[in-house]
Amino acid sequence: MSRLLYFFQILTLLGSVLTVVKLYRTGLYRRYRMFFSLFLFQIPNTIWPLFIDIRSGLYEYFWAATEPVAWLLYGLVVLELYRLVLEKHRGLYSLGRWMMYLAIVVSVFFSILSLLPKFKPTTPLHSRTLGYFFATQRGVYFSLVLFILLILLFLSRYPIHLNRNVLVHAALYSIFFLCGTLGVLLRTIFGIRINDQVNLFLTGMSSICIFAWFFLLTKKGEESQTNLPLFGPEQERRALQQLDALNATLLKVSRN
Repeated sequence: MSRLLYFFQILTLLGSVLTVVKLYRTGLYRRYRMFFSLFLFQIPNTIWPLFIDIRSGLYEYFWAATEPVAWLLYGLVVLELYRLVLEKHRGLYSLGRWMMYLAIVVSVFFSILSLLPKFKPTTPLHSRTLGYFFATQRGVYFSLVLFILLILLFLSRYPIHLNRNVLVHAALYSIFFLCGTLGVLLRTIFGIRINDQVNLFLTGMSSICIFAWFFLLTKKGEESQTNLPLFGPEQERRALQQLDALNATLLKVSRN
């Protein structure tokens, strides 16, 4: 299993480097800035685990230092994706952005709150710190995955015309982040005894998603317009009218 994990880590590193180079050479990094930043971070964050023993204190130190950066970038990529989907509906985007901030705060609060009864006066400080860390991670992941599912639900209900790259990006990032959330959930339920299996699963899925991004995000994909659901002309017209009316109302409220 350790050899297979190492193989997937190398694939993830290679895919990240190739994707960064492709995004830069095609100029797509200007449109997907947070996504590009995530991959720039992914490269060194994939390299250091190759040289540090996973059971050492040094590994724990690096992991604790880099994980919050990953949470921040994940959230920014979700916001960027949401902005790309609602590029022509700024009122809806502004409302959704504040809802996401609120959802993260509430989710983290209740995640930490649910942990407090498990702590006893004799619980070591290190265990308490790790507990708060994992609770925060859980809260951030679950709030972001909820927001991603809302984006997918929105795309399935309204005939918004998007370029092929945005649809590909939305689908792949949903798979990528849902797998990460599943990993957090499995660790929460079963503890560290399945940590090796979870790491193997997450690294393997990351490799697949990263190479899919590399092959499917293209400069031509910015020009190809499409929409996810299949609507009739009359249904599409009514749905877009409703969406435009709601967007105009939210813009008016925000200006007041």
